[in-house]
Amino acid sequence: MHDVWWAIFGQTISWGLTHVYDAVSSVPALAAVGAYGLAIVIVTLMIRLILSPLYQFQLRISRRSMQEQRKVAPQVAELKKKYKGDSQKQQQAMMELYKEHGINPLGGLMGCLPALLQFPVLTALYWVFLGNAHANRFSDHFLFVPHLNDLPSHHPMLHGLPIPDLTYLIIPLLAAATTFVQSRMMQQPPNPLATDQEQQTQQMTRQMQVIMPLVIGYFAILTPAGLGLYWFVSNCFAIIQQYLVTGWGGFRPAPVVAAAITSKPASNPIPAKKRRKPTR
Repeated sequence: MHDVWWAIFGQTISWGLTHVYDAVSSVPALAAVGAYGLAIVIVTLMIRLILSPLYQFQLRISRRSMQEQRKVAPQVAELKKKYKGDSQKQQQAMMELYKEHGINPLGGLMGCLPALLQFPVLTALYWVFLGNAHANRFSDHFLFVPHLNDLPSHHPMLHGLPIPDLTYLIIPLLAAATTFVQSRMMQQPPNPLATDQEQQTQQMTRQMQVIMPLVIGYFAILTPAGLGLYWFVSNCFAIIQQYLVTGWGGFRPAPVVAAAITSKPASNPIPAKKRRKPTR
């Protein structure tokens, strides 16, 4: 399994990164900016383009599952009242309701499967960056970062402080911030008639909005800076793709439009056609 994983992901990413780096480093202006960092950005965009159909499928499945759950939410609420004391009959009636409307109660989980493909890619990138650091084959500076193959945790801001220097801290902060924006966009507006499953999903989403940015920022500090750059660029691509499918979502909720209140005119309530002209 290890050999198959490395042949599919590790060698492919290493080969692509090397060839893109050679092409970019041949241009003096791009080499001055940082050929290695630009190569990581280009390879990241190529990976995201390959995975974009799966991510598009994930977004559409999650959105459709949420809409289906909200469609039958009033009927689910009635079933809960009807079978309040019998949980077995309640679950059976809900399953029959879902079957009647062609709803898969676990359909939202299917949309998470494509995201699992990120893990072997991230693991392969980690070992590729470490191998490049040991081989010292690339000039790995990029903009303000001296070495993308180096770990930010090796450059503390103060001795004994687990916070890296500002030059190595910016990329983890950007990775965490874009993760927060992406997770916030995935949140749907609250539904007053939400089912138990939808409430659990919303609660889990709210928790992940806080946990995931912290986890990504922490990993970006403990792993090579190039991996944090990959995560930041990948998040930016995903944010754009998600905006095209679902808009800003929970990151910028639509303003509540108040219902127009029509008031009666303050003039004479008698219709004009029934008014009589004053006689002299």
